[in-house]
Amino acid sequence: MTNRVKLKFIGLCCLLTAFTPHLHAHDFWLEPGQFYYESATSVPIQFKVGHNKDADNWNLTWDKVVALRSYSSTGVTDMAASIIPRSGFMPGVAKLQKRKPGSYVIGFESYHSVSTLDAEKFNGYLEEEGLKQIQTHRRENDLSNTPGTEIYSRKAKSIVQIGNTLSDTVTRPIGHTLEIIPLQHPASLKEDGALPVQVLFRGEPLHNAMIDAMPLGEASHQIQTLTTDKNGNATFHFTESGPVKLNVVWGVPVENNDRADYETYFSSLTFTVSRTSS
Repeated sequence: MTNRVKLKFIGLCCLLTAFTPHLHAHDFWLEPGQFYYESATSVPIQFKVGHNKDADNWNLTWDKVVALRSYSSTGVTDMAASIIPRSGFMPGVAKLQKRKPGSYVIGFESYHSVSTLDAEKFNGYLEEEGLKQIQTHRRENDLSNTPGTEIYSRKAKSIVQIGNTLSDTVTRPIGHTLEIIPLQHPASLKEDGALPVQVLFRGEPLHNAMIDAMPLGEASHQIQTLTTDKNGNATFHFTESGPVKLNVVWGVPVENNDRADYETYFSSLTFTVSRTSS
């Protein structure tokens, strides 16, 4: 294979990858160097995309960043100055500067991107993610056989615990449009491993949203998929310790938008589970 053919082949692979934004490739999350540190330290943060063993470093560029902040019992800190965009030498990273013991939530928001899928793929994607409001809109407006175009953005949170001083910061919303909130600190689960969570959309409980729990790294958690109740709540059970990624997706029709028919939000929460006896 000549160098020219190799380059064309590589370019084709990249092109195909660029046009398959769903089927789990949309999974996006923040991954700190560690989720737990024993003493005061700085914390490196990586931006990940993909699914389990197919995960890769996200193409972090300045034009995609709306905000990166840390939240703690002492307030909110802007982390944008710590961002190093992805380059040919290293993945995109950021750093939470040295912090004293406590609970910290790292929150990230991206700008919009646009995606168009043909009718069959778009309908399959809606079914896979449980996007019932968009499904209903397409059915009621006889659009099920037409392509679907959406604008989408990413929201991600990660809980970092330094030392053993727990804070209720992790159980409070930070204001993302779509957000997963643990109703108990993941570092204080009891023997049954129950972790109740709530999903908020535009500040209100989101009913009938599908939320997934998946292990990160070498963790051995069972994959779980739940649907939120009328209060936006669902309860996961973790029988093992180790890092976890929760994902939820929600979308709504948009009007008078020349870019897309729908707006979709992808939200994730990463943390490590530490269970204690009753």
